[in-house]
Amino acid sequence: MGKPFTGIKSLLLSNSMKRSILLLSGLLAVCFACTKDHFFNVIEPDQTSYVIPGETFFPEGIAYDAKQGFFYTGSLTNGDILKVDVRTGTNVLFAPGSAQDRMTCNGMKLDAKGRLWVCGGTQNKIHVLNPDGSLLKSWDLTTFSATGFINDCILDENYVYFTDSWNKQVYRTSVASDIPGEIDQWLTFTDAQIPYASTGVNANGIEMTDDGQYLILIISPVGKLYRIGISDKSIAEIQLSTPVTAGDGLWLEQHTLYVSRNALNQIFPVALSSDYLQGTVGPGFGDGLLFNTTLAKAGSYFLAVNGQLNRRSGPTPPVLPFTVSRVPIP
Repeated sequence: MGKPFTGIKSLLLSNSMKRSILLLSGLLAVCFACTKDHFFNVIEPDQTSYVIPGETFFPEGIAYDAKQGFFYTGSLTNGDILKVDVRTGTNVLFAPGSAQDRMTCNGMKLDAKGRLWVCGGTQNKIHVLNPDGSLLKSWDLTTFSATGFINDCILDENYVYFTDSWNKQVYRTSVASDIPGEIDQWLTFTDAQIPYASTGVNANGIEMTDDGQYLILIISPVGKLYRIGISDKSIAEIQLSTPVTAGDGLWLEQHTLYVSRNALNQIFPVALSSDYLQGTVGPGFGDGLLFNTTLAKAGSYFLAVNGQLNRRSGPTPPVLPFTVSRVPIP
Protein backbone atom coordinates (compact mmCIF):
# COMPACT_ATOMS: atom_id res chain seq x y z
CA MET A 1 0.00 0.00 0.00
CA GLY A 2 1.08 3.54 -0.63
CA LYS A 3 1.05 6.44 1.83
CA PRO A 4 -2.42 7.39 3.09
CA PHE A 5 -3.96 10.43 1.44
CA THR A 6 -3.45 13.48 3.69
CA GLY A 7 -4.58 16.25 1.36
CA ILE A 8 -7.82 17.03 3.24
CA LYS A 9 -6.03 17.19 6.57
CA SER A 10 -3.41 19.46 5.07
CA LEU A 11 -6.10 21.67 3.59
CA LEU A 12 -7.91 21.92 6.93
CA LEU A 13 -4.69 22.77 8.67
CA SER A 14 -3.96 25.41 6.09
CA ASN A 15 -7.38 27.03 6.59
CA SER A 16 -6.94 26.90 10.35
CA MET A 17 -3.57 28.53 10.05
CA LYS A 18 -5.06 31.19 7.82
CA ARG A 19 -7.74 31.94 10.41
CA SER A 20 -5.08 32.14 13.13
CA ILE A 21 -2.99 34.49 11.04
CA LEU A 22 -6.01 36.70 10.38
CA LEU A 23 -6.87 36.74 14.09
CA LEU A 24 -3.28 37.59 14.99
CA SER A 25 -3.23 40.38 12.41
CA GLY A 26 -6.40 41.81 13.90
CA LEU A 27 -4.95 41.72 17.39
CA LEU A 28 -1.80 43.44 16.21
CA ALA A 29 -3.88 46.15 14.58
CA VAL A 30 -5.76 46.65 17.84
CA CYS A 31 -2.48 46.83 19.75
CA PHE A 32 -1.20 49.49 17.35
CA ALA A 33 -4.35 51.52 17.95
CA CYS A 34 -3.85 51.17 21.69
CA THR A 35 -0.54 53.00 21.56
CA LYS A 36 -2.43 56.08 20.45
CA ASP A 37 -4.45 56.65 23.62
CA HIS A 38 -4.99 53.27 25.32
CA PHE A 39 -8.40 52.20 24.00
CA PHE A 40 -9.02 49.18 26.29
CA ASN A 41 -12.04 49.78 28.60
CA VAL A 42 -12.31 53.41 27.59
CA ILE A 43 -13.25 55.79 30.39
CA GLU A 44 -15.15 58.75 28.96
CA PRO A 45 -14.89 62.23 30.49
CA ASP A 46 -17.72 63.17 32.86
CA GLN A 47 -17.10 66.92 32.99
CA THR A 48 -17.92 69.34 30.18
CA SER A 49 -14.93 71.50 31.13
CA TYR A 50 -11.78 70.98 33.20
CA VAL A 51 -10.20 73.84 35.12
CA ILE A 52 -6.46 74.31 34.73
CA PRO A 53 -5.16 76.39 37.68
CA GLY A 54 -2.81 79.35 37.41
CA GLU A 55 -3.19 82.80 35.90
CA THR A 56 -0.23 82.36 33.56
CA PHE A 57 -0.32 78.59 32.91
CA PHE A 58 -1.29 78.80 29.20
CA PRO A 59 -1.91 75.06 28.67
CA GLU A 60 -0.46 73.30 25.66
CA GLY A 61 -0.24 69.65 24.66
CA ILE A 62 -2.53 66.84 25.79
CA ALA A 63 -2.28 63.07 26.15
CA TYR A 64 -5.13 60.87 27.36
CA ASP A 65 -4.90 57.52 29.15
CA ALA A 66 -8.39 56.17 28.51
CA LYS A 67 -7.78 53.05 30.60
CA GLN A 68 -6.93 55.00 33.76
CA GLY A 69 -9.14 58.02 33.05
CA PHE A 70 -6.47 60.72 33.27
CA PHE A 71 -5.21 63.31 30.83
CA TYR A 72 -1.96 65.22 30.95
CA THR A 73 -1.38 68.79 29.83
CA GLY A 74 1.61 71.10 30.13
CA SER A 75 2.37 74.76 30.64
CA LEU A 76 3.83 76.80 27.83
CA THR A 77 5.02 79.26 30.46
CA ASN A 78 7.00 77.14 32.93
CA GLY A 79 7.05 73.51 31.71
CA ASP A 80 4.89 72.12 34.54
CA ILE A 81 2.75 69.10 33.62
CA LEU A 82 -0.61 68.42 35.28
CA LYS A 83 -2.46 65.12 35.60
CA VAL A 84 -6.26 65.53 35.53
CA ASP A 85 -8.96 62.99 36.45
CA VAL A 86 -11.68 63.09 33.77
CA ARG A 87 -14.34 61.81 36.19
CA THR A 88 -13.86 64.33 38.99
CA GLY A 89 -11.82 67.12 37.40
CA THR A 90 -9.25 66.85 40.18
CA ASN A 91 -5.77 67.86 39.08
CA VAL A 92 -2.33 67.28 40.57
CA LEU A 93 1.15 68.39 39.59
CA PHE A 94 2.55 65.39 37.72
CA ALA A 95 5.99 66.77 36.89
CA PRO A 96 7.47 70.19 37.78
CA GLY A 97 9.20 71.92 34.90
CA SER A 98 11.84 73.69 37.00
CA ALA A 99 13.05 70.45 38.62
CA GLN A 100 13.45 68.75 35.23
CA ASP A 101 15.06 71.63 33.30
CA ARG A 102 11.91 72.00 31.21
CA MET A 103 11.02 75.62 30.57
CA THR A 104 8.03 74.98 28.30
CA CYS A 105 5.74 72.26 26.95
CA ASN A 106 4.16 71.65 23.59
CA GLY A 107 2.77 68.42 22.15
CA MET A 108 2.85 65.18 24.16
CA LYS A 109 1.95 61.52 23.75
CA LEU A 110 1.76 58.41 25.94
CA ASP A 111 3.44 55.23 24.73
CA ALA A 112 2.40 51.63 25.44
CA LYS A 113 4.71 51.53 28.48
CA GLY A 114 2.86 54.46 30.05
CA ARG A 115 5.73 56.88 29.47
CA LEU A 116 4.96 60.46 28.52
CA TRP A 117 6.88 61.95 25.59
CA VAL A 118 7.01 65.75 25.75
CA CYS A 119 7.99 68.28 23.08
CA GLY A 120 10.18 71.02 24.51
CA GLY A 121 9.11 73.76 22.11
CA THR A 122 11.51 76.67 21.69
CA GLN A 123 13.86 75.21 24.30
CA ASN A 124 14.82 72.80 21.48
CA LYS A 125 14.53 69.75 23.71
CA ILE A 126 12.66 66.45 23.95
CA HIS A 127 11.78 64.80 27.28
CA VAL A 128 10.37 61.41 28.24
CA LEU A 129 8.88 60.84 31.70
CA ASN A 130 8.29 57.63 33.61
CA PRO A 131 4.70 56.71 34.60
CA ASP A 132 5.36 58.19 38.07
CA GLY A 133 6.35 61.57 36.61
CA SER A 134 10.08 61.24 37.16
CA LEU A 135 12.34 62.20 34.28
CA LEU A 136 13.65 59.21 32.33
CA LYS A 137 15.68 61.07 29.71
CA SER A 138 16.07 64.40 27.92
CA TRP A 139 17.69 65.26 24.62
CA ASP A 140 19.23 68.63 23.80
CA LEU A 141 18.86 69.07 20.04
CA THR A 142 21.28 71.97 19.67
CA THR A 143 23.74 69.39 18.31
CA PHE A 144 21.50 69.27 15.21
CA SER A 145 20.32 72.90 15.06
CA ALA A 146 21.40 75.83 17.22
CA THR A 147 17.76 76.86 17.60
CA GLY A 148 14.62 74.82 17.12
CA PHE A 149 10.94 74.57 17.96
CA ILE A 150 9.96 70.99 18.80
CA ASN A 151 6.22 71.29 18.42
CA ASP A 152 4.37 67.98 18.26
CA CYS A 153 4.86 64.21 18.17
CA ILE A 154 3.21 60.95 17.16
CA LEU A 155 4.18 57.36 17.92
CA ASP A 156 3.47 53.72 17.24
CA GLU A 157 4.86 50.62 18.96
CA ASN A 158 8.30 51.17 17.43
CA TYR A 159 9.12 54.86 17.04
CA VAL A 160 8.12 58.37 18.06
CA TYR A 161 8.38 61.21 15.50
CA PHE A 162 8.73 64.94 16.23
CA THR A 163 8.09 68.06 14.15
CA ASP A 164 10.37 71.10 14.22
CA SER A 165 8.52 74.31 13.38
CA TRP A 166 11.70 76.25 12.60
CA ASN A 167 13.87 73.69 10.82
CA LYS A 168 12.99 71.51 7.84
CA GLN A 169 13.33 68.16 9.57
CA VAL A 170 11.55 65.40 11.47
CA TYR A 171 13.25 63.72 14.43
CA ARG A 172 12.78 60.10 15.48
CA THR A 173 13.78 57.74 18.26
CA SER A 174 12.78 54.24 19.39
CA VAL A 175 10.05 53.64 21.96
CA ALA A 176 10.52 49.85 22.00
CA SER A 177 13.35 49.71 24.54
CA ASP A 178 13.10 50.37 28.27
CA ILE A 179 15.85 52.99 28.04
CA PRO A 180 15.42 55.12 24.90
CA GLY A 181 18.44 55.56 22.65
CA GLU A 182 19.64 58.57 20.73
CA ILE A 183 17.55 60.95 18.66
CA ASP A 184 17.85 60.53 14.91
CA GLN A 185 17.48 63.39 12.44
CA TRP A 186 15.25 61.00 10.53
CA LEU A 187 14.07 63.25 7.71
CA THR A 188 15.33 66.49 6.22
CA PHE A 189 13.54 68.20 3.36
CA THR A 190 13.81 71.23 1.12
CA ASP A 191 11.57 74.20 0.44
CA ALA A 192 10.73 72.58 -2.87
CA GLN A 193 9.25 69.63 -0.96
CA ILE A 194 7.66 71.46 2.00
CA PRO A 195 7.99 75.27 1.90
CA TYR A 196 8.90 76.94 5.20
CA ALA A 197 8.47 80.62 6.02
CA SER A 198 11.59 82.33 7.38
CA THR A 199 9.80 83.29 10.62
CA GLY A 200 6.97 81.95 12.75
CA VAL A 201 5.50 78.46 13.06
CA ASN A 202 5.70 76.09 10.09
CA ALA A 203 5.25 72.35 10.67
CA ASN A 204 2.97 71.87 13.64
CA GLY A 205 0.72 68.86 14.32
CA ILE A 206 1.65 65.38 13.12
CA GLU A 207 -0.29 62.13 12.77
CA MET A 208 0.23 58.57 11.53
CA THR A 209 -2.07 56.47 9.36
CA ASP A 210 -3.61 53.37 10.94
CA ASP A 211 -1.60 51.06 8.68
CA GLY A 212 1.63 52.65 9.86
CA GLN A 213 2.69 53.55 6.31
CA TYR A 214 2.48 57.34 6.38
CA LEU A 215 2.92 60.40 8.54
CA ILE A 216 0.68 63.42 7.98
CA LEU A 217 1.84 66.87 9.06
CA ILE A 218 0.38 70.34 8.78
CA ILE A 219 2.01 73.65 7.88
CA SER A 220 0.01 76.06 10.01
CA PRO A 221 0.23 79.47 8.27
CA VAL A 222 -0.77 78.20 4.82
CA GLY A 223 -3.03 75.36 5.97
CA LYS A 224 -1.39 72.68 3.82
CA LEU A 225 -1.13 68.99 4.68
CA TYR A 226 1.66 66.65 3.59
CA ARG A 227 1.87 62.86 3.41
CA ILE A 228 5.28 61.36 4.24
CA GLY A 229 6.09 57.73 3.46
CA ILE A 230 7.70 56.09 6.48
CA SER A 231 9.49 53.37 4.50
CA ASP A 232 10.75 55.49 1.59
CA LYS A 233 10.52 59.04 3.05
CA SER A 234 8.54 60.19 0.02
CA ILE A 235 6.77 63.54 0.41
CA ALA A 236 3.51 64.53 -1.29
CA GLU A 237 1.15 67.42 -0.71
CA ILE A 238 -2.42 66.37 0.09
CA GLN A 239 -4.75 68.20 -2.27
CA LEU A 240 -7.44 69.88 -0.15
CA SER A 241 -10.80 71.36 -1.11
CA THR A 242 -9.79 74.42 0.92
CA PRO A 243 -6.74 75.18 3.09
CA VAL A 244 -6.92 74.48 6.83
CA THR A 245 -5.09 77.63 7.90
CA ALA A 246 -4.25 78.04 11.58
CA GLY A 247 -4.13 74.26 11.85
CA ASP A 248 -2.54 73.12 15.09
CA GLY A 249 -3.06 69.70 16.67
CA LEU A 250 -4.24 66.74 14.55
CA TRP A 251 -6.16 63.55 15.25
CA LEU A 252 -6.60 60.84 12.60
CA GLU A 253 -9.49 58.39 12.87
CA GLN A 254 -9.23 55.95 9.93
CA HIS A 255 -9.63 58.31 6.95
CA THR A 256 -11.01 61.32 8.80
CA LEU A 257 -8.41 63.81 9.95
CA TYR A 258 -9.54 66.24 12.64
CA VAL A 259 -7.70 69.57 12.59
CA SER A 260 -7.71 71.88 15.61
CA ARG A 261 -7.71 75.37 14.04
CA ASN A 262 -6.69 77.68 16.84
CA ALA A 263 -7.49 81.11 15.37
CA LEU A 264 -10.94 79.87 14.28
CA ASN A 265 -11.79 78.41 17.72
CA GLN A 266 -13.12 75.19 16.21
CA ILE A 267 -12.20 71.67 15.08
CA PHE A 268 -12.56 70.78 11.40
CA PRO A 269 -12.89 67.29 9.89
CA VAL A 270 -11.05 66.46 6.67
CA ALA A 271 -12.31 63.41 4.75
CA LEU A 272 -9.22 61.84 3.19
CA SER A 273 -9.06 59.57 0.15
CA SER A 274 -7.90 55.96 0.49
CA ASP A 275 -4.36 56.94 -0.53
CA TYR A 276 -4.33 60.02 1.73
CA LEU A 277 -3.61 62.30 -1.22
CA GLN A 278 -6.90 64.21 -1.38
CA GLY A 279 -9.04 65.74 1.33
CA THR A 280 -12.43 67.41 1.61
CA VAL A 281 -12.75 69.86 4.49
CA GLY A 282 -16.04 69.70 6.39
CA PRO A 283 -17.77 72.23 8.67
CA GLY A 284 -16.16 73.13 11.97
CA PHE A 285 -17.54 72.14 15.36
CA GLY A 286 -16.91 72.87 19.03
CA ASP A 287 -18.66 75.62 21.01
CA GLY A 288 -16.87 78.09 23.22
CA LEU A 289 -13.32 77.07 22.39
CA LEU A 290 -10.56 79.62 23.03
CA PHE A 291 -7.64 79.37 20.62
CA ASN A 292 -7.79 75.58 20.84
CA THR A 293 -4.36 74.05 20.26
CA THR A 294 -4.01 70.28 20.70
CA LEU A 295 -6.67 67.61 21.12
CA ALA A 296 -7.02 63.99 22.21
CA LYS A 297 -9.87 61.56 21.60
CA ALA A 298 -11.68 60.30 24.70
CA GLY A 299 -14.39 57.85 23.66
CA SER A 300 -17.06 59.79 21.78
CA TYR A 301 -15.51 63.15 22.69
CA PHE A 302 -12.43 65.22 22.06
CA LEU A 303 -10.55 66.84 24.89
CA ALA A 304 -9.52 70.20 23.41
CA VAL A 305 -6.92 72.43 25.05
CA ASN A 306 -8.01 76.07 25.24
CA GLY A 307 -4.48 77.40 25.02
CA GLN A 308 -5.34 81.09 24.48
CA LEU A 309 -1.83 81.56 23.09
CA ASN A 310 -3.06 84.63 21.23
CA ARG A 311 -3.40 86.32 24.64
CA ARG A 312 0.08 85.61 26.00
CA SER A 313 1.23 89.12 25.13
CA GLY A 314 -0.61 92.29 24.30
CA PRO A 315 -3.43 94.23 25.91
CA THR A 316 -6.03 91.42 26.06
CA PRO A 317 -5.61 89.15 29.10
CA PRO A 318 -6.59 85.46 28.99
CA VAL A 319 -10.03 84.32 30.08
CA LEU A 320 -9.58 82.71 33.49
CA PRO A 321 -9.56 80.02 34.59
CA PHE A 322 -7.77 78.19 31.79
CA THR A 323 -9.70 75.11 30.68
CA VAL A 324 -9.71 71.92 28.66
CA SER A 325 -13.08 71.38 26.97
CA ARG A 326 -15.00 68.17 26.31
CA VAL A 327 -16.22 68.40 22.71
CA PRO A 328 -18.79 65.92 21.31
CA ILE A 329 -17.65 64.41 18.01
CA PRO A 330 -20.41 64.75 15.38
